[in-house]
Amino acid sequence: MKKKLVMSILFSAFLALIAGPSFADEKASPPQPAKPTEGWTLHIDAKRHFPNLPEMVAHHYCKAVSGGLTECQIYDSDKPDARLVAVEVIVDKETWKKFPEKEKALWHYHKFEIPRVDATLHDVSFEEAAKIVKSLEETYGKVYILWDPAKSEPMGKPRVSILH
Repeated sequence: MKKKLVMSILFSAFLALIAGPSFADEKASPPQPAKPTEGWTLHIDAKRHFPNLPEMVAHHYCKAVSGGLTECQIYDSDKPDARLVAVEVIVDKETWKKFPEKEKALWHYHKFEIPRVDATLHDVSFEEAAKIVKSLEETYGKVYILWDPAKSEPMGKPRVSILH
């Protein structure tokens, strides 16, 4: 019994010596960068995003991306098999001011839009939701509708939804 215990300890030590450097190398290597599909954690539901469907909820999943932008994937539901039906790009006021007038007309001002769309923020406290809403007030959004979410197939001409 004692001999088995000693052999077991020696064998474990041997394995540790062999495996040790590879574990050390793994710890020393820098972490892998996140995939672009990760980080869509800000969840906002809002109405009035789809022409002729004012009561349909647009389920936003948003994240900050490079260049000072925020992007939102917009789905027709929160179900695992929900369809991506639109994308929203959000810019700060200073960026929006640089756009030509024709382009500015395609964007909506969140300070006016947020109260009109019955927005709900998920997975955050009431206090955190208030901070997020406040941070979005002085931003502008542009919604690109990929296809009519009321249809069962991805048909129709993509367009920009004007929420004025």
